Amino acid sequence: MVYFDPPTTLRAANGDFAIAGVTELPSVQIVYASANMGRSFIDLAVKEGDKGIVVAGVGDGNMTTTATAGLADAVKAGVAGVRSSRVGSGAVYRNIEVDDDKLHFIAANTLNPQKARVLLMLALTKTHDVHALQEYFDRY
Repeated sequence: MVYFDPPTTLRAANGDFAIAGVTELPSVQIVYASANMGRSFIDLAVKEGDKGIVVAGVGDGNMTTTATAGLADAVKAGVAGVRSSRVGSGAVYRNIEVDDDKLHFIAANTLNPQKARVLLMLALTKTHDVHALQEYFDRY
């Protein structure tokens, strides 16, 4: 027999995101990091008017220096930038290998890129403040 602990984080049904009156969610893109990654996909998301970008990074949500600069510029333009990881396990914590505080990035913690995208879409219906957005990622 296998026993599982109850979840320690909130779930949407018991949480902050009632979407009864919401007819459209903000557009959020996932950009996959790779070796020699440029910033063109990040810049395109900004140009297209996306409200958020989740980077599916390697390891601790990392990306190239060029892509990091692109995401930082996107954040300066008002786009929420989330660092997530595309590896099989592990979490992306704040300020471990990237200065998230300085760059105003959001760390996805244990959420994979797909889940981070959904949470960001929901969270952006409530706020665009990076600190409040990070709190959602810490809670969920």
